[in-house]
Amino acid sequence: MDQQEYGRYLLAMGGEEFEPEVDDEVEADHLYGFFQWFMPSGAGVEHVFEPIPDGRHFLARIRPIYEMLNPEDFTGEYVPGYFNGGHEDASEATLRGLGEELIQRLKGLFSMVLEDDEAADAAKEALHDLASLTEVVVLPPGEIGKLEQRALHGTDEEDSQAVYEALGDLLSSRSNYDEAIEILSEAYYSIACDYWVAYYLQWPRYHGLQEAEDCLYPYFDLYRYGYNLHWTQNKLFIGRRS
Repeated sequence: MDQQEYGRYLLAMGGEEFEPEVDDEVEADHLYGFFQWFMPSGAGVEHVFEPIPDGRHFLARIRPIYEMLNPEDFTGEYVPGYFNGGHEDASEATLRGLGEELIQRLKGLFSMVLEDDEAADAAKEALHDLASLTEVVVLPPGEIGKLEQRALHGTDEEDSQAVYEALGDLLSSRSNYDEAIEILSEAYYSIACDYWVAYYLQWPRYHGLQEAEDCLYPYFDLYRYGYNLHWTQNKLFIGRRS
């Protein structure tokens, strides 16, 4: 099944109103919000991956996002539009431990990149920034939003984008954009409007990186608890999403 056939297969799950015209090309944007169709239980999501080689690996990744939903949130007139975590409590020690584990796993991932690799320069810069981190800080509620606003306006010289950019470059270099699963890229992003959550859930598609398949699991766990990250040149901040 090629990408277009797969896209039509997926849209057909939504009924006639979502089926494109015969001559229309299916694009990733058409599937934005697709995984929300299976809220809250995830019933039927297994059919999404049946046409995909090794689809069971993608299915195993996505199951937990439904498990973190609260069914009571879906009983009223208005229901959540995204997969919002934060229903479980986590101690400061747990959060800090997940941050430290994420740093170590990312170091392992970037250390796999060879000198002649197209992503080598970005990986080196990310490793330098990760090695410079001296502390993982758990912030009080509301504080991480202030850091994010400063980052958006470019007003903090301590902010660091090297790890974000290096991860995006590396995974892009390991992706086959002609594969059928690519048509779900916007569907994955729209789960949480968070690229790293999307990266984690799509990991089976990244060729040659299966040895590091759990490198983003600590990030996904932090997301499940309801927390965001903010990187600077020497600290990793963790704070609850507003």
